[in-house]
Amino acid sequence: MSALSAVDHATGDVAIAWWPEEAARVERLRATGIPRLLLIAPSAAAPQPVGADEDWLRRPAADDDLRVRIAALVARVPDVGPRQLTVGNGRVRYRGRWATVSEIEEGLARMLGQHFGDIVGLPALRGAGGRSLSEGSVRVHLTRLRKRIGPLGLVVRVVRGRGYVLDDRQHVG
Repeated sequence: MSALSAVDHATGDVAIAWWPEEAARVERLRATGIPRLLLIAPSAAAPQPVGADEDWLRRPAADDDLRVRIAALVARVPDVGPRQLTVGNGRVRYRGRWATVSEIEEGLARMLGQHFGDIVGLPALRGAGGRSLSEGSVRVHLTRLRKRIGPLGLVVRVVRGRGYVLDDRQHVG
């Protein structure tokens, strides 16, 4: 479909999926919170809407219609970063990608992720994951966490004298 290839690189954080052929993938995307544009088969029933982060078009769709629907999704879901961050089962997942982490790193990532973009003080991080960590241990594990989540587009910044911030690289100034 030419319309898909025309917008594929311009979609940003919007996933395009064929409905109902990719129903299982759509469920996985829903679970991660990634905004979705469903391209509905000509004779298929449209799915029930699940929220502002999902829209659909009937196939075949014109390039302009795809672009408008994608722009509408982005406008409705402007702050997609924190919604797409999940931490659990030894993994940090972000925007459809994941990295494995240790148990301690998972606790730190969970604490930082709950405050995505905001400062988390060292005392809170020392107790992350139900453990009592020393300041030095927190710093060592944060260094390891940075290396693991860097390829996902995530960064942990130091705010001198105040704490740490988990953020998306594209939002870091």
